[in-house]
Amino acid sequence: MADQQQGKSLELSQQPMAMEKRELASDVLASMARAQVQARYIVAQGKPRDWDVVRQRILKDCERPSFAETAFYRKPMGNSTVDGLSIRFAESAQRAMGNLMPERPIIYDDATKRIVRITMTDLESNVTHYKDVILEKTVERKNSKGRTVLAQRLNSYGEVVYIVEATEDELLTKESAISSKIERQLTLKVLPGDIQDEAKRAIRD
Repeated sequence: MADQQQGKSLELSQQPMAMEKRELASDVLASMARAQVQARYIVAQGKPRDWDVVRQRILKDCERPSFAETAFYRKPMGNSTVDGLSIRFAESAQRAMGNLMPERPIIYDDATKRIVRITMTDLESNVTHYKDVILEKTVERKNSKGRTVLAQRLNSYGEVVYIVEATEDELLTKESAISSKIERQLTLKVLPGDIQDEAKRAIRD
């Protein structure tokens, strides 16, 4: 009996120590993250971008036929089409501009949905653009075999499609696709419009 009481006392005394270790580890990670961000700002201020150089880099990429083929998108929308600079172009623009800090932190996660905050920070102007993306943890499939079906609907072809629970891989694929589109939009907020217009002309040429 005495041994049991002694064991419980030892276990209780170890719990605060474990909590302190976890808090200490969390504080260390937070401090490291802050230091890394501060270092990026310092580097950005010491090596600011030259927009003429950025323009030359982007136009040089646009002169490559293989890049130009992927740098512009066009898709049907109702009775018309929409087009614009693509995700591949935005990635090139990020490299050309430099001093940008894209981030995709998860700010909420439960059994049915995940909210990801897509941010793009210009380290030179200290301006951050962001958009929150709500991801339902579901996907649509024509075959529901072996899946947990949550609902079903008819697609535009009159075919039945099933809304099923997404696997982790499917959710990551969905998150990556949507996040990349938002990151493209945020990147183009930083890139001056006149450089974008000149890039479009170069791509078409």
